[in-house]
Amino acid sequence: MIRFVNSILIATVVFMGVALHGVAVYAEDASIVRATQVDGTVTRNGVPLKEGDVIQRDDSINTKEKSSVVLTWSNGSILEIYPETTVVLRGVMFEGDRKLETTLLGLEKGRIFAKAQVPDNIFCHFEVKAGNIPVSSQGAEFAVNYVEADRKLTLWSLLGVVIADTGTNRARIEDGQYAALKAGGAQVTPLPIPDKTREALLKTSNRLGGSLLIEDVVVSSGGKFTAKIGGVKNRRGNSPYTVNFKALTSGGSGKIKTIRWDFGDGESTAAKETKHTFTQGVYVVVLTMEDDRGEKATAQVNISVEENCGC
Repeated sequence: MIRFVNSILIATVVFMGVALHGVAVYAEDASIVRATQVDGTVTRNGVPLKEGDVIQRDDSINTKEKSSVVLTWSNGSILEIYPETTVVLRGVMFEGDRKLETTLLGLEKGRIFAKAQVPDNIFCHFEVKAGNIPVSSQGAEFAVNYVEADRKLTLWSLLGVVIADTGTNRARIEDGQYAALKAGGAQVTPLPIPDKTREALLKTSNRLGGSLLIEDVVVSSGGKFTAKIGGVKNRRGNSPYTVNFKALTSGGSGKIKTIRWDFGDGESTAAKETKHTFTQGVYVVVLTMEDDRGEKATAQVNISVEENCGC
């Protein structure tokens, strides 16, 4: 059920077990968006914006010269709005049956850096409409600069896949690529991000922190034995959808005795790295590991396979 509370768009979902291919998972609520860092002169609908303020549906955020603001979603996404930029929050919605959080933003002018991300138990559609060009991702770190007078945008993807639809072509920007686009313009080929630009984007990402997309590396033994699922480039895809998985560990003895993957469709395997093809549906993939001292650890990730996810 979708409702409005104090003009904030909220998708209310009852916390109840939902059987997805035999595995019980739990629904979440849509994010609340807050201003967590305000520097300089920033307004919301013409009124000064303060740190801690909740951003409501259709609020227009404007930054003046030498001013910026960081917005944080309670489910994980982060947006930095650069100086002399105007952004409108069109809505944040959650579909309980699809476990999908959708964020819609309008970039009227200027530049942003986005960490479009959610925890592994739900899915993400994060869309920024720059003028008439929708820029969307199911999980990525990217920057957009939109020049209103020329109706042109430049899009950089630091991490993850970003899709831009100019009306005449659909550009797919991969990790480490950028493209200059114009509404109704000719098809373009994404190019590698120049080293200095990439370093600047990485610096911004590290400064904002809180990344849910960076894959952890294996660390030395000792401490609590933990497991994490890596190797998954995109958690949503079109049916049939093949996904790569990698078992990541830290702590414990450092020596793995057993590994088991349960894919949520009745199939399983035992390997540190594997891949699996899913048909249409939502699946909870569970990784279970045990070290040579008998310590056990588990991790899980949700995979959504759709007829046409637009991703």
